[in-house]
Order: sequence, then structure tokens, then C-alpha cells
Amino acid sequence: MITISILGLFSLVINQNQTYAQQITDAAFIKIDPKLGKVIQHRVLKNQTLYAIARGYGVAEESIINANPFLKGKKNRITLPPLLIIPVENNQIVARLPLFKNKNEYLPVYYQVKKKDNLFRISRVYFDIPTNLLSNRNELDDQRLNEGQVLHIGWLKKNFEPLIVHQGRLYEDEVKPDDRPDAQNEIRFRETMEGTSLVSKNEVAYWKTNDQAKGLFIMHRHAAKSSIIEINNPMYDRTVYAKVIGTIPPHLYPEEVDMVISHDIAKALGAVDPKFFVRSRYKSAHSISSR
Repeated sequence: MITISILGLFSLVINQNQTYAQQITDAAFIKIDPKLGKVIQHRVLKNQTLYAIARGYGVAEESIINANPFLKGKKNRITLPPLLIIPVENNQIVARLPLFKNKNEYLPVYYQVKKKDNLFRISRVYFDIPTNLLSNRNELDDQRLNEGQVLHIGWLKKNFEPLIVHQGRLYEDEVKPDDRPDAQNEIRFRETMEGTSLVSKNEVAYWKTNDQAKGLFIMHRHAAKSSIIEINNPMYDRTVYAKVIGTIPPHLYPEEVDMVISHDIAKALGAVDPKFFVRSRYKSAHSISSR
């Protein structure tokens, strides 16, 4: 039987000094359990209902109750324990991510190699996926595996927002749209850009990881100064509206960099690396100067 532990947001980090339950990642970790079959260990949020959890995973409430006998009579509100077992069917684990789908709707699934495991057993017996697919996905040079090695198996479809975690703290309260720091920027973007011709393209964003400057502002190679730009991180489907404060100075940054963003924007977009791909929409400075 297989257990999947859902542990949070952001990038996968394996630390030998931590248990997987202590790690904060955007992945589902799979373990083999001889009694329960395929299940997920879900971290319960404050005030989260059984109905919302069942809907999020596409399973029946009764199935969750049967897997967690202590829930009988506590159907409306879950308080304990912090982890809840969710049954999962074989067809819920996707071996190949569908093209043109929102990646934020899928949770990466990983498996940690145990003693006596081999590539065939993991691929064909545990998950019923082609052995060469698993090998290629994990860039394995041969079929030898090491105990403790982590393999990317596939993805799990989900239907609710992931846990929001920053600097080791779990944010349990939902953020209202009007409370977002960029709410006024979004209003201004929609008001001023409505009916106008916008540039919409994939670009490279850059931020200095040691720069703690506050504010939602950027420098851009082509966007009009003082305008509002829409920036989307397709990896997490996060969007931020920022003010363009100027043009990137010549020769200061690599040519492939289209925008230099503030620390606050990078954090809001979930950026990990100094350079990453974004999708942006903005008013071109050229279109204004050519009038």
C-alpha cells in the first residue's frame, strides 16, 4: 500500500537531518504501507472542513471517514490530528502531465527508494508506469538505485489551493483580494489598459537575492515608464501588478534579462532562482513615443 504525504509549497529540498513530515515542499512523498493501500497524508488547515478536503482530492467523505475512524461524529470540523489520511485511487496519479494544462493544478509525486527496491518493481509493480519513462524522467544512467534516493514518479491532480508557507511558517488564513499589496495596481492596470494594445510575451525576470528593498516596482527594457505591468509566474500561476520605474540601463545586466524586479515582487511570485521565466503584459514605451 502506498502513502503520499502532502507537505506544502515551494521547491523540493531533501535534508537528511529532518523527517519528511518536517520538510516544507511542493511535493507529495510516497511510502509503502502494508495495511492502508494508496493514501495521502493531508496537513489540515485551521477551520478546514471535511467536505472541502474531500472535494479538493475528488474523493467521497465516507471514504475519508473510513480511513480515519476517529472522525466518526466529527464530520463538520476537523481539529485533530494535524495530518489526515486520504484514500487515493490508482488513476489519480498521472504518469504524464497533460500538455497546455495549468501546472498549479497538479502536485509532483515522489518516491524515496527503500532497501531491496529496484527500478522495475517501482515502475511496474508500485505505479504501473513504463520503466524507461521513469528512468528518463529522473535522468538515470543505469538501473542501479541507492537506498534513500528520491525519484519523481508523476503528478497528482488536486482541486484546491496548496498550503501557503514562507520561511517555515504556515499561513492558514485566506488573503482577501482587496488585502493584496498590488490591489490598487491591478485596478489601475485594468482601467488604463482597457481597449489598448498590449504586449503579451514570455520574458526573463531577474532579482538580487540579497536585495531587501521594499515595494512593487521594476525596471524593464521595453515597458512604458510609470505604467503598470502584469507579471505572471506560470510555474505557480501567481500574478503581480507592479509599477515600471524606468528602463534597464545599457550593459548593466545580461541581454536575456527583460526586467529587474524588487524583492517583494520575487517573493510574491514564488521565485527561487535569481533568473526565472515569466509571462508579462504591458504597454510598450515604443508605442507611446511613436504617437
